[in-house]
Amino acid sequence: MCSNYRRAKSYAQMRDEFSHIRLPVRFPDGTAAPNLAPQDEIRPTDQAVVFRVLDNGVELVRMRWGLVPFFHKKPLREWKAATFNAKAETVKTLASFREPFRRRRCLIAADGWVEWKGEGKPKPKFYIAPRGGEPICFAGLWCRTRSDADGEVESFTMVTQPPGALSDVHDRAPVVLAMADWAHWLDVDADVDDLLGAEPVDRFEVRPFTPLASEDADL
Repeated sequence: MCSNYRRAKSYAQMRDEFSHIRLPVRFPDGTAAPNLAPQDEIRPTDQAVVFRVLDNGVELVRMRWGLVPFFHKKPLREWKAATFNAKAETVKTLASFREPFRRRRCLIAADGWVEWKGEGKPKPKFYIAPRGGEPICFAGLWCRTRSDADGEVESFTMVTQPPGALSDVHDRAPVVLAMADWAHWLDVDADVDDLLGAEPVDRFEVRPFTPLASEDADL
């Protein structure tokens, strides 16, 4: 599973990335572009940045990480299932994910993710990101529900798959989408099976985790 990831890039950087593939970032009427602070370690239940389809472009929204399906109408605190990850192998069939996969795919803004491996307490912590810093998003699904206790809640999950070349780090990895694949993932009429599969051996760099504040201090 992936339970910790990083999004350091700014709104301006993300807007420029989407402009390269002719998907403008749009906002509903009366909504201004946000000032987004970097998120060093995003964890389940945190609010995080995702992109979904809107009017011939994409809409930037912040949602709760940990999908709460549309059929859950009780208070949010009563949803106990660990739905922050959705396995690619079962995402088309499980009740919580089936409809979001068919109708509500999204892109999770990210730079890389965190895993723990090795001995010791705490275990050594590692950061995994594309070599050369290529723009990526994680494959995601989103959903909306409403309850008397919490009102409207929008939430998302991260699609994961077997780790391929990263098997020595963990037994799962996010589905990492290159910029050229973003529009394909968002197209709910498209077959996206070709986006799921083992990663090339040399695509990612694994290095000891360093907080953003420490990295900035070293520059």
